[in-house]
Amino acid sequence: MTTIRDKTLVAWVYLDDTTQRGGSALTIDDQASHFDGIVFGERAPGKWMAGSDGFRRSTVDQSAWPAEAAGPDDLVQTAIVYWGEGIAIYRDGEDYARYAIDQPQEFGPRSAIVMGLRHIEAGDRACLAGRIEEARLYDVPLTREQIAALKVGGVGDAEPKPLGWWTFEDGTARDLMGAFPEGKLMGNARVGDGRLYLDGKGSYMVAATPEGVPDRASPIHFRPAFGRLADTIPFYWKGEYHVFYLLGNVGPVTWEHIVSTDLVHWKELPTALEPDPNDPDGPDGGHMFTGSVVEGNGVFHIFYTGHNPRNPQGMELVMHATSPDLITWTKHPEERISPDGVHYANAQNSDFRDPYVFWNEEEKLYWMVVFARDAKTNGEVQGLLKSADLKHWEQAEPLEGAPGQECPDLFTIGGLHYLIGGGFYTWSDQCHGPYHKPPVSGDLDRPNIYAAKRMFDGRRHIWVGWVWDIPAGRDGGDMAWGGTMCLPRELHAGPEGQLYSKPADEVVAIFKRTVLSLRDKPRFAQSPAQWSYDGSDLKGKPGEIGSQIAFDVPDNYLLECTCRMDPQARLVIALREQAGGGGYKLTLDPGRGVASLSGNGFSYQRPCPIDTSAPVKVQAFVQGTIIECFINDQYAQTCRAYDHLGGRLGFSVAGGAVTLTEMAVRVP
Repeated sequence: MTTIRDKTLVAWVYLDDTTQRGGSALTIDDQASHFDGIVFGERAPGKWMAGSDGFRRSTVDQSAWPAEAAGPDDLVQTAIVYWGEGIAIYRDGEDYARYAIDQPQEFGPRSAIVMGLRHIEAGDRACLAGRIEEARLYDVPLTREQIAALKVGGVGDAEPKPLGWWTFEDGTARDLMGAFPEGKLMGNARVGDGRLYLDGKGSYMVAATPEGVPDRASPIHFRPAFGRLADTIPFYWKGEYHVFYLLGNVGPVTWEHIVSTDLVHWKELPTALEPDPNDPDGPDGGHMFTGSVVEGNGVFHIFYTGHNPRNPQGMELVMHATSPDLITWTKHPEERISPDGVHYANAQNSDFRDPYVFWNEEEKLYWMVVFARDAKTNGEVQGLLKSADLKHWEQAEPLEGAPGQECPDLFTIGGLHYLIGGGFYTWSDQCHGPYHKPPVSGDLDRPNIYAAKRMFDGRRHIWVGWVWDIPAGRDGGDMAWGGTMCLPRELHAGPEGQLYSKPADEVVAIFKRTVLSLRDKPRFAQSPAQWSYDGSDLKGKPGEIGSQIAFDVPDNYLLECTCRMDPQARLVIALREQAGGGGYKLTLDPGRGVASLSGNGFSYQRPCPIDTSAPVKVQAFVQGTIIECFINDQYAQTCRAYDHLGGRLGFSVAGGAVTLTEMAVRVP
């Protein structure tokens, strides 16, 4: 799909009733908070309208518009035409409303089609109740006469061809024109008898075109076909790496499920958990938020957060579901867990969420660690519950010295206990605590990876999380909740409670073909007289920094290099360097003990001790809009890279000598 602005939306609809408010028959959404749609009853009861973000392309005063009088068996055609700075609404081919707007909205290749839900980020989760017989999106403005001539079920040779066309005749939500992938049915939405059935209770269809999202095609990054991958819940079982994840940016949050045998190729499985549309005020009537998966006596258990501000029992409760096969899940709402008011505050809006459950071999009990609030101080704590059977839980004192964080993960390596939260980790030599800050840094890869957890496959702790999307699609913009899964990493222990990470071997292994190495002759970005370069040495004048040596490389690649550095040398590796300046820079500064990753509008710096008496190893995975860097298989730094999707690879030094002993650029 190319970028469109002028367009026509058409839908043939049976409305269950005319008192419903705020659902959509057809919406185009750019997945960055902008949308245009055929919306019913949002501003005024019984009125069709051109829905839009912030009502920017909607008319507030609809008093002169006729109210819908159709019964549930009456088929209504509604069309909205956008041309230049004008909008026209038609009902059954007749004029309904017409007005001017200040600023039309463009929709590009990342756009999604939504039916039922008003738009992807609709906070009220209002959905249409009725049946959609057919829907079409045109990338041209149709005239009233053309709209009146449209017939359900066919497109004449003389008619403009739709960009997207949904008839539901084959029992699917497939776009007959192929511009959008097959729609995914959410909630109780279903296709039958050539129609899309919507119950108005959180049910809708969504289809997003995959073009224009470079990291979606990355061989090492998983991203769902629509929405954003948010909090990950990994679980390893009998040779398979399962990752459950929260699907963000699509209305009520669900638990989705992928599986892999090699940490590279992921298969999508059926949705594991979704809200209950029949109990809108219950603990499952809102969002399915973070939790964990555990096996016990041949049964798999999910403990998750039921988040619903409308629930009179509390905004957040710990909920339980079970499965015999990790695929089909049965909820057990009678086993919900609330804060007890003794250890943990039980006010309506108190935090009590993100349960992480595991078998504690020392105590011979299951432990549940939750993000909660102390009943006495209301301060954030890492709460603790214990159980012998995964059904009856006793609430205990919180972990000592552990700052309260969302998305906790508690595990052991080499006799030490590590508690990872959404932002940082702590360690202890006792499972109850006290927990301590690590000697160098509690960051594994912040701020660009969040809510990450790990799974143990019998020999390694594999850690995955999500890289924030920037909805504006440019570097330095505001980050959104959810994005793309980072490449899987292996966590391993350093000294005194320090945790290190490195890319999983399986991920590195797919980059098999070397396209550039030290044997290749470079070209110089600056005067060669400033440098002597024999294929291994970079020798720069102290204080100089820039693009001294640069290589032409593919847009997407893995860089692996090893170098010797003087203690006061500073090495800058330019990734996707631009001829006129710009690009992304990984800077190693052993003298200050820091590393940084920077680009247009951002610079992320982290503690990074480097022993210059030994070779320094760097890996940089440059893939789509994501750059992930690893130093000495210890410290990681990640960034989004929207502004430049290609460019040169450069090396620069200052303050001392750097000897490049190995260097290779590889692609799959």
